Amino acid sequence: MGDRLKWVVLFFTILFWGLAFTAIKYAVQSLTPYELAFLRFLVADTLFIATIVHSRYRIERSDLLKVTFIGVFGVAIYHVSLNAGEMFIPSGVASLIIAMSPVFVLIFSAMFLDERITLAKVAGIVIALLGVYVLSHPESGGDLTGILLVLIATLSAGIYTVGGKVLMRKYDPLVLTSYVMVLGSVPLIPFAITSFHSVLRADLLTVLSVVFPTYFSYQGWYYFLNREEASKASVFLQAIPVVSILAGYFLLGEEITYLTVIGGAMVMAGIIIVVRSKS
Repeated sequence: MGDRLKWVVLFFTILFWGLAFTAIKYAVQSLTPYELAFLRFLVADTLFIATIVHSRYRIERSDLLKVTFIGVFGVAIYHVSLNAGEMFIPSGVASLIIAMSPVFVLIFSAMFLDERITLAKVAGIVIALLGVYVLSHPESGGDLTGILLVLIATLSAGIYTVGGKVLMRKYDPLVLTSYVMVLGSVPLIPFAITSFHSVLRADLLTVLSVVFPTYFSYQGWYYFLNREEASKASVFLQAIPVVSILAGYFLLGEEITYLTVIGGAMVMAGIIIVVRSKS
């Protein structure tokens, strides 16, 4: 039952995260990147705090700085960069670039989790980066500013994943996720206070579409990550762009060009090589 539940949780995690890219593209039409990031956690943090209170479990004081560090990257930097990037590029292209997070997971895993980088993995990284170059072409809907912003988000996702994997050796994933999200969203408060009225005027569709996936996706991901190796678990993130591209096409009318297909295929092929190569 436990193993089956793991895959059910993964399915809905991928579904919610895939739809989140489409929701972001819709929301940045009326909110700034900072406002949108703050909105996602204004409601979601209530659920995260409730999880902390209900569990009555506390993070050791000596680990609070580490938890805050990965939280700032996994929440503030990741979401603001991604939101800003989607102001310039289609949601499907953004999701393909975010799918490169296993590249950074690999690099940081080699640094902190003693995973080796082989020649095959280097080749996979090169192929994936070439795919990003193709996606940056204007005909694929790419924009250099948007690409770079989403790459910053991808780097942040790598730090978040590996840092979380290290800390989960000591803490329950649900409780750890809650602390990471709450502490990581604190840097968003100063930026959002100046435009709080704009956040409050956000329509219900925007609120539901960006807040609902936040809590369940992060909790689901750490639940699954706690039961799989960091680099192996990251391969399943490759399903997210499929959901995002289809959702962007059907819900937002985003065009799927041949360069999007080629660049996306290169990115996904490179990542598959990275995660399937033996250490």
